Amino acid sequence: MRLGGHCYGAGSIDDLDALCATLDEHGLSAILAPPGRAEMSDDECVAFGEQARSRGMVIGEAGMWQNLMTQDAALRKQRVDTVRNLLRKADLLGCRCVVTLVGTIDPTDRVLAPHPYMYTADCKSEFREIVLRILDGLDLRTTRYVIEPWHNTFFYQPEDIRAFIDTVDHPAFGLHLDQMNMVSQKDYYHTTDLINRTFDLLADAVASVHLKDIRCDDSHLFLKWDEVKIGDGVMDYDTYLKRISRLPEDVPCFCEHLPNEEAYILNFNRLHERAARAGVEFLRRESRILP
Repeated sequence: MRLGGHCYGAGSIDDLDALCATLDEHGLSAILAPPGRAEMSDDECVAFGEQARSRGMVIGEAGMWQNLMTQDAALRKQRVDTVRNLLRKADLLGCRCVVTLVGTIDPTDRVLAPHPYMYTADCKSEFREIVLRILDGLDLRTTRYVIEPWHNTFFYQPEDIRAFIDTVDHPAFGLHLDQMNMVSQKDYYHTTDLINRTFDLLADAVASVHLKDIRCDDSHLFLKWDEVKIGDGVMDYDTYLKRISRLPEDVPCFCEHLPNEEAYILNFNRLHERAARAGVEFLRRESRILP
């Protein structure tokens, strides 16, 4: 498993050498796809990927966060085409996955907006067709199209995620594992069980991982959970890291959503400490130059 953070990346090949020292300082070897990936030429994508790999870096993920479930047919087609283009570019880069959310039919078009339809069998069928349209005819050798779980849709609990992946039944489709996003009220004090259920059911589908923690804010009048630094919440990181370590060794694992570089560095340090305690480790950039 390889650690990275959304705070560090390279916009071009020229940025890669300067990034090496920072990655080494914090024990990192996973990076995001370059932000201008959609506009890069095919040759530029291939060259960037080759240069990143020659420096022992794994390009872990590229995100597309627009709402795929919009009910505007023309806008939906445009967004589907955007994901298809990103998948093609990501594969040229050697990036492990392109990740989206399911989305929503809520008229606001805000990708995380709740709507009762998003938990229905009809929604699952409709989104399955979107996934198949995205993947249709693409010859992907490295990259998978993956969905990140979120509580505003059916793609939330391990059993429902497994069932949906099985209905899609495509080798290039899978899961972007953000275990914190899958915590429900019944799981909040039982994250060990949630983690084990998730990996027992879904280990073969995981292409990339997010590392976060969750804590209840009891100063709030009603239910409110906060995303917090590793170790400040209830996630069982001993079990989480042990289970991640059994995935293919180059699986990228990213910290995200932190307010500044100092917070990321604190997370990196805590993750290395917890990995050592669990008897596993994150592969460092210099540990192996990728082919």
